[in-house]
Amino acid sequence: MNFDFLYAIQWDKIPNYIYAIYGIFLLCTLIQLHFYLVQHRKVACFSLKEDQVRRKQQPVSIVICSKNEQHNLEKNLPLFLTQNYPQFEVVVVNNCSTDDSEMLLYGLKQDYTNLQVTAIEQGQKFMHDKKLAITVGIKAARYETIIFTEPDCIPSSDRWLSAMQQAFGDTGEVVISYCRSKRRRGILEKIMRCDSVFSALFSLRAAIKGAPYRSSVKNMGISQELFFRNKGFAHYNSYPQSEETIFLCRNANRQNTRVTLEHDAILSSSQRLTFGQWFQQKCTYASLLGMGKRGKKRIHVEMASRALFYLCAAALACIAALLHGHLLFAAAVAPLLLFRFAAQVAILIKATGKLQERGLVIWLLLYDIFSPLLAFIAGMAQPNLQKIKKIK
Repeated sequence: MNFDFLYAIQWDKIPNYIYAIYGIFLLCTLIQLHFYLVQHRKVACFSLKEDQVRRKQQPVSIVICSKNEQHNLEKNLPLFLTQNYPQFEVVVVNNCSTDDSEMLLYGLKQDYTNLQVTAIEQGQKFMHDKKLAITVGIKAARYETIIFTEPDCIPSSDRWLSAMQQAFGDTGEVVISYCRSKRRRGILEKIMRCDSVFSALFSLRAAIKGAPYRSSVKNMGISQELFFRNKGFAHYNSYPQSEETIFLCRNANRQNTRVTLEHDAILSSSQRLTFGQWFQQKCTYASLLGMGKRGKKRIHVEMASRALFYLCAAALACIAALLHGHLLFAAAVAPLLLFRFAAQVAILIKATGKLQERGLVIWLLLYDIFSPLLAFIAGMAQPNLQKIKKIK
């Protein structure tokens, strides 16, 4: 290949700002490739550890906190009660429900001997939050291994409980898995699913490293002993919400945290959110992210580098269009764009397959461009949460 044309370029006449823009673009490209080829690949190619594979079946308590979920309980609870597992119970905490959940639950209890029901009555002077319901459920559980889910969740098979229990391994006290949204039509549903996938790439990678900062009681497990050893939610009883996230930040570590992304371990949720509800949830997570160091720096670096990556590429393309003498830098952008695009597509195909979120790759590529702006808006629009100490 002949590179003599490079000698004919008057490098000293190229404005310094073009060099600066290209330098930033190059740096951001390297950062983005690191996230896809190193960080996100760990999730896309995840497999169980040896001690998880050989774990023996032990008794398990499934804890479900329910509030006015009669329809979901009627539809989904039998799927958990009939799991293919030798010894387990399902503890349903009826948390101040005003519908016919109580009648339904006691009717089901006549048919299923492994169903245990406990209720929390609404106090006249104060409101009961979800932390109390979780605590009541854990105290009511008979077995050491506890796995949480919610009434709107649906197991993919009767092997869900077995897959989640196995993930604890020999020394695990926390198990984190994934709960995907049920596939529906509509742009809003696609946006929510895309956001869930990108969030999972970060949170699951952190959990694999032993520093989880986010999860959901829709599909996670803990040991009863870990909860009581650390006095449950006593240290942060006044925190507003996202109890499971706060508990993980304080008590999960490299030694006791396990992850499973086995096919049977992943649940699907039939919950439908409006854009306002989803955005408020996103704002809350943005607020909670500032409570500790876990994941905060990594997410901010990735978001900033992604935004600058696209802005610099667009700037260099505009410069080439307006100033025809500076086509070289625009031409140098194309291979890097294509290489990053190829790496991104390869990892996203693998990751969406692992998370059972197939059919989203094109939407993820579009969401990838606009999500930094959405994250910035969510960060600026954080709800007025109480001032709380950082979790170390």
